[in-house]
Amino acid sequence: MKNKILLIVLLPLLAACLDDKGNYHYRELPVLDITGIPSTVEVLGNAERLTLAPRIISSHEGEITGDNSNFAFLYKSGRADTLARTKDLDTMANFRVGTYPCHFTVTDLRTGLSASVPFTLKVTSTVYEGYMVLCNEGSDARARLDMISRLSADRIIPARDLMPTLGLPLLHHATAIGFAPTLRPGVETIIYLLTREGGYLLNRDTFETGEEQNIKTWDFIAPPPDDEHVIKYFQLVGPDDPLGPLAIFAITDSGNLYGQFYGMGGETFEKPINTATPYAAPDYHVAPFAGFSKARPGNGTTAIFYDIDNKRFVGWRYGTSDAARRVLTPLVDPPGALFSFNTGMDLVYMESTRFSGGIVQALLRDASGKHVVLSINMSGDGFAREAKYENLNAPDLDKATAHAFHSQYPFLFYAVGNTVYLHDLATNSTHAQTAVDIGATESITLLKFNLYESIDLGSLSDPSAGFLARQHELIVASHDASAPESSGGKVGFYPVNGTTRTLSKRVEYTGFARIVDVVYRER
Repeated sequence: MKNKILLIVLLPLLAACLDDKGNYHYRELPVLDITGIPSTVEVLGNAERLTLAPRIISSHEGEITGDNSNFAFLYKSGRADTLARTKDLDTMANFRVGTYPCHFTVTDLRTGLSASVPFTLKVTSTVYEGYMVLCNEGSDARARLDMISRLSADRIIPARDLMPTLGLPLLHHATAIGFAPTLRPGVETIIYLLTREGGYLLNRDTFETGEEQNIKTWDFIAPPPDDEHVIKYFQLVGPDDPLGPLAIFAITDSGNLYGQFYGMGGETFEKPINTATPYAAPDYHVAPFAGFSKARPGNGTTAIFYDIDNKRFVGWRYGTSDAARRVLTPLVDPPGALFSFNTGMDLVYMESTRFSGGIVQALLRDASGKHVVLSINMSGDGFAREAKYENLNAPDLDKATAHAFHSQYPFLFYAVGNTVYLHDLATNSTHAQTAVDIGATESITLLKFNLYESIDLGSLSDPSAGFLARQHELIVASHDASAPESSGGKVGFYPVNGTTRTLSKRVEYTGFARIVDVVYRER
């Protein structure tokens, strides 16, 4: 009975539908066609902009432009990260190295219908080779690492502010980059980013880091106190090991010196070695400089440091025992010595060079304000008094804020305000360098010669004479007080003419913060 009633009810409805046939108008839904997005988009992380400008054609309305309010646009990386909500994409590629699935979607807001195009974003490395540029940014001096990336001999691209996506904690007051390349099996090339709030080891290929790579937990058996931090890091290349450094030294902001000694099981920092008794408490503090021969291949097994408490030079020897390597020794003055290692003066600056087989040049200032340069030959067994330069005819040397010694000529460079001076130690003459174009609102933050650190310079990725010559170019970094803190820094590279005592600018890069160190990441 129920089935019959149902049939009676349905039959009129069916008839009504049949009668209304032709009263409805059907329209085909629009189709969106998206072109102009490659299946794979490749960019350099932190160096290039990710740009896309797709063309969108509606089968009903023709071309859809980015200002069409009837449509919404969305670029996404993976499932969550929104890259943009515009038709065209133009953003800095601040991504870690890797491959990311992405898609671009267009949605008709009137119908809810959408079309999507997938693409693969491939982010390649800018940190493989080139100049690492360590900066302090802003009034709080945030530590920032940029790179002048050498992709090929003809393609050089600056990469900005690399570390925020690579795991580095927020740090301030950067001091130096520690770099020690090695060919030793099982030992990676060392790259440390050092600040007055901590130091972190960077992955040699990606620059990734994290709390596990904190220098105090990575490289120390008994770490320094929480308020003491490594600010300088040096490697000594010896004459007998073709694979890696003979020793590595770390100096803290408290003036303590730590050492690692390869070949004798001492490849970890332990107690400070600025002491006369192994493993004892420090006897004095050292300046943040280390002196040794920079000849390649290495030709010395000694290092020299400066005791700032007693105002004297102290020496380190590789020696024949672990205990001998864990102390510093005051250097004895023989009768008739050219100068005394017990100087009684303040050390202003000290630099290791390749001049004359491995000269350490030290600039000191006495109580009356007069300066002297002492040259110490560190080749072989080290500590040979080479030369003494007094009564320097160097205007405003007492006002200098940056210094550098050349490795091919007896030249001291120093900066006063926005001017670079070359002082010839041999002739006691000083020459202002007009080729260094620093504006009136700029100040020089760094002078440096970046001597390559590799054990064998012939093993570099580019062993040509032209590339090797760049380690003897003066690096001049400056910052413009009238520009934004984040981009007022620039760095120039200047070949030195030893005959005319002049500089000439080869190339200059801009857009950095306040530069504190520049180190070439060798391959």
